Amino acid sequence: MTGSSGLIGKELVRLLEMKGHQVIGYSRSNGKDILNKSQLGQEMNDCEIVVHLAAELDEGSKRLFEINVEGTRNVLEAAAKNRVEQFVFISTTGVLGDFKGVADESFPYNPATEYEKSKAEAEKLVLSYQEVFPVTVIRPAIVIGPNDYWKKIIGVVRKNLPLIGDGKNYWQTVYYRDLCVAIAGVLGNEESFGEIYIVAEQNPKKLRELVEIIRKETGTKGKLATVPVFVGRIGSFFLDIFSKISEKKSILNPSHVERLLRNRIYSTKKINALGWRSATSTEQAIRETIKELAEKKSSGKLQK
Repeated sequence: MTGSSGLIGKELVRLLEMKGHQVIGYSRSNGKDILNKSQLGQEMNDCEIVVHLAAELDEGSKRLFEINVEGTRNVLEAAAKNRVEQFVFISTTGVLGDFKGVADESFPYNPATEYEKSKAEAEKLVLSYQEVFPVTVIRPAIVIGPNDYWKKIIGVVRKNLPLIGDGKNYWQTVYYRDLCVAIAGVLGNEESFGEIYIVAEQNPKKLRELVEIIRKETGTKGKLATVPVFVGRIGSFFLDIFSKISEKKSILNPSHVERLLRNRIYSTKKINALGWRSATSTEQAIRETIKELAEKKSSGKLQK
């Protein structure tokens, strides 16, 4: 399993080992790089199934495409040489970009951000290997969990900063533990061979509702304020310039605003038909994430 030391990776390792599987972890944090072809080949020896989680998430990284596309190519080549029985790729619903209506697995690629474009290219690569070995693609919605990303979001809400826009767009999510159950469910499952699955909580919330849940769970007082979209876009533009000059990451840039405003509502019928349903509501996911973040803060351990 690549990316085994991340938030999803660690939980998936725990879950699979609990089910009696032997897991070989592969992560940069323990000196293993998916750009190292020889190392990949050695570590993958005798593996039956490969779960490829590793990815670069930082939009500003100069190695975004190298890691997400070429790194995936390296993992695929190593898997082919070792004749694995299944290749499971963790993609993102972001490859669908902006769309109208409720998206399902048949919707065309329409990535907008550099990260989404890199994941779309990687996903296409994975699907091109279907004649070499069975492949399964998992496209999670926005993953809720105790990592640095959600620490920042919750921190912004706690500061009572205004929401950009009216927040009436849908922000469908999935709790990281539920996602791991979905991934575990496709391993060795012949019904999933050659298939793509969107994985998300069945009852989507609007962005405004999501923010109100965080406000309630954190005890944030006062009324939720909003600012017009054009104000948010102008503000993010200047914050981005300042960030580049100061070489400090900004909490808001133009790509963040566009992703914030995007409508994200997906059909989960296909993964539900396979026997998976999210066990955790958005409210529960936020509540557990806040609790776990507090625990991690005391231990000094946070993951991306």
